[in-house]
Amino acid sequence: MPLPSSPLAVSDLVIEYANGPETTRPIDHVSFTAEAGTLTVLLGPSGCGKTTLLSCLGGLLPPTEGSVRIGGHELAGMSAAALTEHRRHRVGIVFQAFNLVPSLAAVENVMVPLRAGGVGARLARTQSIEALRHVGLGAHVHHRPAQLSGGQQQRVAIARAIVSDAPLLLADEP
Repeated sequence: MPLPSSPLAVSDLVIEYANGPETTRPIDHVSFTAEAGTLTVLLGPSGCGKTTLLSCLGGLLPPTEGSVRIGGHELAGMSAAALTEHRRHRVGIVFQAFNLVPSLAAVENVMVPLRAGGVGARLARTQSIEALRHVGLGAHVHHRPAQLSGGQQQRVAIARAIVSDAPLLLADEP
């Protein structure tokens, strides 16, 4: 049965990995919706598939079966270019390991998705500084990741995820 229209609708999702001769299925026929403006939390023990599910929602990992619709767009079957556009415009991701570029200052790390999306350098810098201020790092815009605490690095990753104002924010162990 199809799920109602929603900003995020997951229907009968299955994700499998080949593990030698065996198959691992961390996501087994999961269905849910999340309405705009809501917070949805995934809880479970280590290894139960939370990161795998978030990777699928972010368009980083294709599902084996099922459907993922974000803002009316079905992820399954999207071309690589369409998935890139999905990640650029419809989803912000805070990775568990932050994935900051060590050689870039905080502001430059936050600018990455904007510049990749075609935003000019001056506007990208202005928006990135504002995002860093929003997460309490206005005084650290020129610091490289190694000069920041773990919590500050996480806030840079959050600023990078929110700077594009995507309608969906995915945070892995925030």
